[in-house]
Amino acid sequence: MKRIYILFFALIFTVSIYAQVEVTFRVDMSATAPDAAGIFVTGNWMDAAGLSGDWQEPGSNMDAQLLDDDSDNVYELTVMLPTGDYQFKYSNGSGWPNAEAGGGADNYQADLSSCGGSDNGYGGYNRNFNVPAQGPVQLDAFLFNSCDLSLLSTANLSTVDAITLSPNPATNNVEIRFKNADLSRHIVSVYSLAGQLIEQKDMGNADYININLTNYNQGMYIVTFQNELGEIGSEKLIIQ
Repeated sequence: MKRIYILFFALIFTVSIYAQVEVTFRVDMSATAPDAAGIFVTGNWMDAAGLSGDWQEPGSNMDAQLLDDDSDNVYELTVMLPTGDYQFKYSNGSGWPNAEAGGGADNYQADLSSCGGSDNGYGGYNRNFNVPAQGPVQLDAFLFNSCDLSLLSTANLSTVDAITLSPNPATNNVEIRFKNADLSRHIVSVYSLAGQLIEQKDMGNADYININLTNYNQGMYIVTFQNELGEIGSEKLIIQ
């Protein structure tokens, strides 16, 4: 009987080690013309996902290509990974010069250190993510070569409901209000239609916020809401 218990716990331990979690990479290419060769993701997650080696050169393994099946400019790739911390970066086309913030003579030199990136030792930075014990995991959709979150992500907000902007159109002030029964932390950001971040506020766990618009130009803006799960929603704001 004792041997049976030992084998049982050994089996549970083995299963927990090799448990796989569904992870979806997402990158927004709306601000960068996608290369005809494709959009790729590389990193130290590749071998664990069964792609036969980490940090493969972008374009050398088509299993690391992201696709835009719904034509919303957000390219995606889903893989299975064990729990742990990983690093990665996206590439617009094949070859290292087309990868994000690689350093040296690369084409894309965004400062990914400003969004928690890790120094890659070549003058650039890698993005980071964690795979928890339970999934699935959908990574934040950032603009390619940027720390700015996508304006195109339309995932359902599990903690946000009935978002209202009042008044809208607005002149001097706008009140942003929504239901936040779970008291989750939210970040509210205001972007121009060109994707420029105009203002960002940490709401904590409040369910409304007032934004002073006196320094804004007239026109249309995009207001985004991001909760602590990384889910994002957006509304249009017109300033007269």
